[in-house]
Amino acid sequence: MSQEITNIITEIKIIIIGKSGSGKTSYVNRWIKNTFNEVNKSTIVSEFSHKTYNFKNKTYKINLWDLAGQDHFSYLVKAFCKEAKGCITMTDILLPSSLNDALNWKKTLDENEILPDGSNIPNILILNKIDLINNDKKDFNTIDEFVKKNKFDAWFKTSAKTGENINESMDTLLEIVINKLNDINENNSSHYEKSYALEPRKCSENNKLRNKQNGCC
Repeated sequence: MSQEITNIITEIKIIIIGKSGSGKTSYVNRWIKNTFNEVNKSTIVSEFSHKTYNFKNKTYKINLWDLAGQDHFSYLVKAFCKEAKGCITMTDILLPSSLNDALNWKKTLDENEILPDGSNIPNILILNKIDLINNDKKDFNTIDEFVKKNKFDAWFKTSAKTGENINESMDTLLEIVINKLNDINENNSSHYEKSYALEPRKCSENNKLRNKQNGCC
């Protein structure tokens, strides 16, 4: 077989969680199709979208799972987080209670899915609908503290309506995810190689004949 595969596409599952009405579907539509609809129906169970993404000369297929945000659908995080490699936790910047909701969603995720190395899934916090407030009068210092305390990987103010920070936030998450997965793969590969770099066993003269059949000598 002389034909060489030059471009293997790796699939990465990203889930989007958060309270209903926070703008998850609008965020996805802006990133996937660069569109915005003033009226979106509430997601029922989940919605799936995908997009190819290029990073460091490699192509990835990003599978986005937008999960319903009603309280009675919180079990969906447990069901759909399996094999997820990254997460966006969406909040509505107009609702202070959204931060408490975000913690509950993140806790559910962290308790039910981890990466192969045992670490939590990379998770960024999104404060959506930034177009509806006066940025100059909003104090975001407490958000920095909140993100560090609760171990989010980053946070962004976004607007699905204007497109502000949509691409930037997704780029940041995917860079974190891809670099993390590459590190895990490299560590696994190194561990595999070391496990086989053992000193050859030595056989005594008396046991050579007996052990020859077992591949010792």
